[in-house]
Parts: sequence; structure tokens; C-alpha cells
Amino acid sequence: MEMERLIDHMLELYHLIRRASHPVRRQEITQEQYWLMRRLNWAGAQSIGELADALGITSSSATTACKRLERAELVIRERQPDDERMVRVSLTETGRERIAAWQKQRRELLARLLSPLGSDEQEELQGILEHMLQAAGDSMSKEKRHVEDN
Repeated sequence: MEMERLIDHMLELYHLIRRASHPVRRQEITQEQYWLMRRLNWAGAQSIGELADALGITSSSATTACKRLERAELVIRERQPDDERMVRVSLTETGRERIAAWQKQRRELLARLLSPLGSDEQEELQGILEHMLQAAGDSMSKEKRHVEDN
């Protein structure tokens, strides 16, 4: 019973953080636009086709999302000089700043959530989280090896 309560509290905390800090939840941007921007931030400039494949959406959906983001000056779409059909999309400086602001807001929220804990409690929580993350990484590695072996 205590495990169920702990799981419920962890999920409640996760949802609270997500609701309070996620730009989609705050209706600043659509889910598709958010993941598109995240992908560009992580992988750099990409073609519409690459973005669509990476996000599991159609090229027309990627194009629509990119056009809206371009109007908001968060991305830039550029036709390639050697192939006019090819459009590469990249984040603008404003787009990179927006992503950095979202990350900062999330970190500030977490800092506020941790602030009631004393330094000993924060240290103890740090140890627990490190242990959980190590176990999760080990579990994922085992699952990956199992899938590769079969």
C-alpha cells in the first residue's frame, strides 16, 4: 500500500511540474510545434522531410507547423540553392531564446519546490534520485540487450 501511495505522489509531482512549466500546457505553442523546435535545437537545421520522419508526422503537417513558427519568428525556412524543392528549417535566435526561457522556467520551478527542504534533506533526495536513475539506466540497458539478442 505504501508503494502505491509513493507512486501516486511521484505522478502527482510530475504532473504538477509539467502543468506549471510546459509551454504546451500554458497554451503558448502546440505540441507539434514544441517537439519540432526541440528537435531543431537538438539536431540543428533539418529538411521538412527529416523533421516529419523524426517526429512521426506528415510532411504537410511539418510544413504547416514550420510556417506558423516562421510567422512567430521562431524558425527560418530556407530553400536550397542547388535544389529549390528542398527547404531547410532552423531555429532563429528568438527560437533558441524561447527554448532557453522554457528550460529556465522549469529549473526555477524545481528550485522553488526544493526550497522547503533543508540541506540534509536535499542531500538525501539527491542520493535517492541518483540511485533510482542508475537503476533505471541499468534496466534500460538490459532491455535493450534483450531486444537485440532476440
